[in-house]
Amino acid sequence: MTARLTDYALLMGHVWRCLDCRELLTSNPDVYWIGFKLNDEQKDAIRHLVDESFQTLMRLSEETGLSTRELEEAVDHPRARLRHLGVVKYDYRSRDR
Repeated sequence: MTARLTDYALLMGHVWRCLDCRELLTSNPDVYWIGFKLNDEQKDAIRHLVDESFQTLMRLSEETGLSTRELEEAVDHPRARLRHLGVVKYDYRSRDR
């Protein structure tokens, strides 16, 4: 059984694949990491990411402190593929009619 991936790894896995979310996260991280459980060290690492940070998984690993294995698992994780940043769920039950 594999270990549970952290929110940090899942966030990095998603922005590895999704260029739109990567741009959002790198341009305004304090807004777009809302909802993810991140510590201060992880937040600081995200604040320093730039486009070049995503040239290879090895480089992203070095800049985030995540292992390449964690990143590979996160990139392929279904939750990382489906969780776009800045998306708010709409509750249809509370909709005014």
